[in-house]
Amino acid sequence: MKIRHLGNICISFLATLALTGCITEDFDECPNEYELKIIFDRNMLNADAFASQVKSVDVKVFDSDTGREVYSFSDKGTALEAADYKVALPIPPGSYDILCWAGMAEGNSFGYADPSADILEHHNVILNTEEGISRQRLNNLYHGLSKGVTFIDNNTLGSKQTQTATLYLTKNTNRIYVMLHNLDGTLLQESDFTFSISSNNAEMGYDNTLDKGGKVEYKPWHVSPLLAETDISTIPVQSALGAELSVGRLTAKTESRLEVHRVSDGEKIISIPLERNLLLYKGEFYSYMSDTDYLDRQDNYEITFILDKNNNWDKASMIHLNGWSTPPVQYQEW
Repeated sequence: MKIRHLGNICISFLATLALTGCITEDFDECPNEYELKIIFDRNMLNADAFASQVKSVDVKVFDSDTGREVYSFSDKGTALEAADYKVALPIPPGSYDILCWAGMAEGNSFGYADPSADILEHHNVILNTEEGISRQRLNNLYHGLSKGVTFIDNNTLGSKQTQTATLYLTKNTNRIYVMLHNLDGTLLQESDFTFSISSNNAEMGYDNTLDKGGKVEYKPWHVSPLLAETDISTIPVQSALGAELSVGRLTAKTESRLEVHRVSDGEKIISIPLERNLLLYKGEFYSYMSDTDYLDRQDNYEITFILDKNNNWDKASMIHLNGWSTPPVQYQEW
């Protein structure tokens, strides 16, 4: 009777192992396989655009208890275009903080503040400037951080399934297109005005905060005259000027300023707080988003200013944001 009972126990044990898939002819342990899925859906469409937008990733894994780096992986190119792209994580079971800076390999616009750092809090990214000035078209930069990710030993679960963690990216770069338009037909040249955006976002923390500051002055990477209709003729003439600027992360707490100077006499004709004016376009339609969430999701802004016959900003004509007209936000002494 005792032998029969022991046999029943063994059969039951073997049947359980067979169902979990964790038994082999050699009685191996359940394998531990962990991976990371990276998603970029923090955009205005709420759609995952990772495969089409992100061209490179730097993934770094840190022990949650010590903060020390235990694994890093970089990848770029067509491999990232796969719909099921994931990063394998050959690490033991435990709790981890996973950091991803994406887009770093697309160009030389950004670099690590401390390339040899092996502690999470030291993995800040800085904008590369020339004496505090950036005139370049920035390569795209994305950030993602997931803290306290726990991978469990499959032997305690009785499973051989791969465990997948998910990390969400935020885009940190923006296109600002500024257009000046003179409706009376006055011809405008590239050399008639200078454009700049000053900000404190030249250093982005490991957690994507801008607390470190880092002053920077952004200049256009491209300026060109444009053909446009005027009040006196429907035939387009060179009465508009477009300036393309590429800037870093904008949040509700940053206080960037857009300024335009008239070259002929050095007069500052435009000086407005950038973020507060960009948020005017948020409106009621996007009221479910916080201000910072909106600024993180929107990455393309077109701002138009109408000039009068003296090439001053005609404030009565308002400000035009992405084709929408509104009175501007101003708190600047003129």
